[in-house]
Amino acid sequence: MSENLSSRLCAVRILEAITDRLCTSDEAFSADKVYSELDSSDRRFVRLLVTTCLRRLGQIDGILNRLMKRPLPKRQKTAWAILRLGVTQGVFLGTPDYAFVNTSVSVARKMHLDGLTGLINGVLRAMTRLENPLSGLEDSSINLPHWLYDSWVKAYGKKRADSFAAIILNTPPLDISVCDNTSFWADKWKGDVLVTGSIRLDGGSPLDLIDFEKARAWVQNGAASVPAQLFSDLTGKVVADLCAAPGGKTAQLACRGAKVYAYDVSDKRLVRLRENMQRLNLTEQVHIACANALDLAEKEKFDAVLLDAPCSATGTLQRHPDLKYIRQPDDIARLAKIQKELLKKAIKLTKKGGEIVFSTCSLQPEEGDAVVQSVLETGLVEIIHPTDNRWTPFLTEYGSLRFCPDQGYDGFYSCLLRKN
Repeated sequence: MSENLSSRLCAVRILEAITDRLCTSDEAFSADKVYSELDSSDRRFVRLLVTTCLRRLGQIDGILNRLMKRPLPKRQKTAWAILRLGVTQGVFLGTPDYAFVNTSVSVARKMHLDGLTGLINGVLRAMTRLENPLSGLEDSSINLPHWLYDSWVKAYGKKRADSFAAIILNTPPLDISVCDNTSFWADKWKGDVLVTGSIRLDGGSPLDLIDFEKARAWVQNGAASVPAQLFSDLTGKVVADLCAAPGGKTAQLACRGAKVYAYDVSDKRLVRLRENMQRLNLTEQVHIACANALDLAEKEKFDAVLLDAPCSATGTLQRHPDLKYIRQPDDIARLAKIQKELLKKAIKLTKKGGEIVFSTCSLQPEEGDAVVQSVLETGLVEIIHPTDNRWTPFLTEYGSLRFCPDQGYDGFYSCLLRKN
């Protein structure tokens, strides 16, 4: 089988796993054995093809629905995936007409869909004859679930919600955090230093950067680097990172001179955290344990606690478009409830006068200020308003920080608290 066809077959399987079985992209790519055996260029093509399709799925389905006389039966999910990927190549990736039409038909035959090859061929060839396949489908919000778009309109207004919807269709930049010598590495990699202290590059792989392994560096969106910076001086302090994997914030805390106790409920995710701490030469400063934060004993009080809580991750859709199809409206309230319990636990684990940072990579207000307000009512903590002028553009009326896509970052929320 040609590598060309192998990569497209792989893309069909992975797309189906995400859209029909609701696997995350990470799960779907990791589970496909053929994908791991492809060479690096073919793996990049498969990831680009699937990710572009997921970002543009509303528009893609809109094109197909115009071209189909009747919808495909639900049992023909594989044929629908082939058509979606064909449209992705033709409309958004600039693949020559003959190439994406012929390979789509070949993929259908290989997947034992011989009876549908005529339909697939006909629909895709009809698309090639359209002067503008996206006519009437230009609105970026088409690619979002209605409930999610509506929630953004309610929280941020229609103009900003529309800007979020448009921005997350683009390939995200590559942000890098380093332990030290930020300016040196930014110059070496020809990147820009953001107000967050991160190094921003246009994209690509960190492994392609000169001396990346020597730099004590890791990939981390600029907004995600902020929570660990909100604490006051951490030199010699004992800090708990309650949902630590994969370890970006753990590394930041250790680089700031803290003794870090890194907890995560997933042993599998902790494998990566341990590897990252070894690579960054931070193992002596970081104690790692698999534990549910809610089960931690409260006898040992920490000087500070970082809680980057599990959330809907709607702020990361630019790099994780699969989440649009996995998250459901009920998830927001369910996750907010967990966040409130975790934040109460974080407060109990903190010494009197100690600091707590609560953060989520969500754009949903229910997973931000609403959670913090619920604990402020207890009188156990107070919000500390950041005094660093770098954070002024991101300050909310409460004194927390809210980063949004139209500011150049992932959607992210952070709040610094002090225990009374």
